[in-house]
Amino acid sequence: MEPHAHRTGASPSPDFLTYQRQFTDYLRDPLQNEAMPPDLPPQIGIYARLLFNKIEGSLNACFPIFRQLLDQSDWHSLIRSFIKDHSCKSPLYREIPDEFIAYLINEQSTLSIPDFMKNLAHFEWMELVLEITESDPVKARFSGNDNLMTAIPVVNPVLHQLCYAYPVHKISPSNTSWRGWKNWRKRLHRIKAEPVCLVGLRDKHYTVHFIEVSPATARLIELLQDAILTGEQAALQLAIEMHVADREPFMNYCRNILDSLKQEQIIVGTTEIR
Repeated sequence: MEPHAHRTGASPSPDFLTYQRQFTDYLRDPLQNEAMPPDLPPQIGIYARLLFNKIEGSLNACFPIFRQLLDQSDWHSLIRSFIKDHSCKSPLYREIPDEFIAYLINEQSTLSIPDFMKNLAHFEWMELVLEITESDPVKARFSGNDNLMTAIPVVNPVLHQLCYAYPVHKISPSNTSWRGWKNWRKRLHRIKAEPVCLVGLRDKHYTVHFIEVSPATARLIELLQDAILTGEQAALQLAIEMHVADREPFMNYCRNILDSLKQEQIIVGTTEIR
């Protein structure tokens, strides 16, 4: 007797797939689907409102300053466009802001968003990224040699270097220039780019900080992140890249920078291991 053939699960019926497509289409774009297919439940409008409110609440919490630069109708229009047009890669509620950033930066929304606001949204999103990054608690772990020039500095493991075309960390209602940012639609000229380098980090108290640094300091941190160079070796490499002729004052400058990075918990230890 031949063994029974293995039965796989039955494929969904065409009618069910049609129903499922109609249901999700309505949730994505209820305003454009007011002539609701008769097979859908009358309560589907409630589901659509719940979906919108849940996503709007998540994005409002993650992007508060970005939200304040848009009036309510534009904010809601942007969220509807996101729900309607973006194909999410993750089903997780926590990752809605991640999906929104991907949509805002890589896709064309129905609402024209200026570049400085895209920079701002990414900056606000990075605060969430730093808050939830899984890592051991940041503790100072200095070897017997705590001389940052002769030992190998250890960079904070919860740290991101960020470069923006606009000073996003200064866009705030508490800043005196807030009105200029807030009234971006009424400006006669585009907001001028003002590049900035920031280091975002989470300290030993699980508090997130953003620190403005010079391009040279940003490069010095980058050279140290692999934990294979001493502070002096990284400084010498930076001097070569910057074509510095007079090395002695430059090395003193880098020594002071390293001490500052230690105070700011950008450097959290030293090691002798290569």
